Amino acid sequence: MKPEIMAVLAIIAGGALGGLVRSWICTRLSGARGIAVVNTTGSLALGVVAANAAPGSLVWLFLATGVLGAYTTVSSFALNTVQMWQAGGHARAVANVAGSVMLSVAAVALGFWLGGL
Repeated sequence: MKPEIMAVLAIIAGGALGGLVRSWICTRLSGARGIAVVNTTGSLALGVVAANAAPGSLVWLFLATGVLGAYTTVSSFALNTVQMWQAGGHARAVANVAGSVMLSVAAVALGFWLGGL
């Protein structure tokens, strides 16, 4: 099979898997909690992948682009934050942004460290 077709299939398969896992988690942990868990664990996983897979490889395309691209969710995080703000939860919205960003950055760093073991 041509490499281009393999790349597309890797992204499609990974995206389907990542989307299903995200949906499963977010139906069990609603709102900001579910989104924070998804984005933090996705950041951790991306750190591990980045420490071990070459960008553009089939492993990278499947895991980083496909699975984690569909699994993590900045758009839902942003929507949830705006909804908190509009509902008058200004402090909660700010804490959601700061906490999510810090947890995601820390998780990527931890993933790099774990991936290098």
